[in-house]
Amino acid sequence: METITKTLIMEHAVFCKVFAQMELVLAGSKSAPEVKLLASVVEGLLSSHGDAETELAYSVLDHALADRGAVEQLYQDHREIDAQFKLIHRATDPVEALRLFKRVLAATREHFRREEKIVFPVLEQTLQPATQQTLGQKWLENYTVSARA
Repeated sequence: METITKTLIMEHAVFCKVFAQMELVLAGSKSAPEVKLLASVVEGLLSSHGDAETELAYSVLDHALADRGAVEQLYQDHREIDAQFKLIHRATDPVEALRLFKRVLAATREHFRREEKIVFPVLEQTLQPATQQTLGQKWLENYTVSARA
């Protein structure tokens, strides 16, 4: 059974591969609705991912990271990424929609790096190994339930 941090890191890796494929597909896009459609897919995936992180990881670390402001930075990242998706959905020009989409993917990749460098090591130091595995199991259970829905 994987720990919560290893599970989230694996999910980050999968997302980054999906992002790269989307960027390839959209390289020749001439349609704002096409960009918006793929942005909606990413937005939905990230929403579920963010909910799981908040529920299973951030809530545990709010106190441990409060002095460094790391958790607030991560919440701020989430707000900024959400705001960028709103801009994509309002865009009518395909070039602008694609530029915004690439920007949100880059911001998300940076957010993942920040989590993996700052937050996940603290999580591993703060939680007992058994708790880390229990949280990893909860993630798997949540993922399995949502995949069936």
